[in-house]
Amino acid sequence: MLSNTSEYALRMMVLLTEQNGTPTTCANLSGVGRIPQQYAAKVLYLLRQKGLVRGQRGRYGGYVLGCDANELTLLDVVNAIDPLKRIESCPLGRSEHSHQLCPMHLMIDNAIGQLESGLSELTLRQLVDERDSSPLCQSKTVMSDLTIGGASTG
Repeated sequence: MLSNTSEYALRMMVLLTEQNGTPTTCANLSGVGRIPQQYAAKVLYLLRQKGLVRGQRGRYGGYVLGCDANELTLLDVVNAIDPLKRIESCPLGRSEHSHQLCPMHLMIDNAIGQLESGLSELTLRQLVDERDSSPLCQSKTVMSDLTIGGASTG
């Protein structure tokens, strides 16, 4: 139900949250997040436009969160990039469904609503701090690789 762009944005926001303010390059986020580097750059651009990340060029540059991970929910990240689309009318345009969705589309819309609700209840910090393992199923050794490097943010 999430677009690739939203999924990639969530991955990068989780990785940046784990870095606790240490600048991280696009190349590192791309590698650890398993995101094509050009796609990662595009998503970081969108996240910067929304004020969710900040970037700094230069030898010690990189990206950091531009928001409070204690306040920002996973739904906020998704909505900033590609909001979930609820089914408000019959996708088939059937007149008999003009006042109420058919059972199938109602079930799909309810599932989207449950996803929305679940994503709205979890902040980035909660996801990172309240789990026994890394939120992206990576070992802590791999995560420490994020701080190696220090190239420009592009």
